[in-house]
Amino acid sequence: MIRNQRPLLLLIAGFTAWALAFSALYAIQALGCVYNWLGAHRAMLITAYAISVLALAAIALLTPKLTDPSMPTLSQSAIWANWAALFSGVLVFLPVTFASTCL
Repeated sequence: MIRNQRPLLLLIAGFTAWALAFSALYAIQALGCVYNWLGAHRAMLITAYAISVLALAAIALLTPKLTDPSMPTLSQSAIWANWAALFSGVLVFLPVTFASTCL
């Protein structure tokens, strides 16, 4: 058992938040199409996008301060994984701001 599990939790934090944000954006998109939210639909998607990117940025920026120096490899992996989650969130979620929402 790892004596300090913080680096391990930080390692999975970014992509866990990414998966939650992806699910939320997908749900908002689907519900907006089913219930015809019209003008509010795009605004809700953009708001959810902004909140998700801010959450991912907070995780990426706080990870170096929370890592354990006695576990340098795992801590460094957590830092890189959370930055990867941030950049993939920006790229993958960006189309909700301009793409057609319902077919």
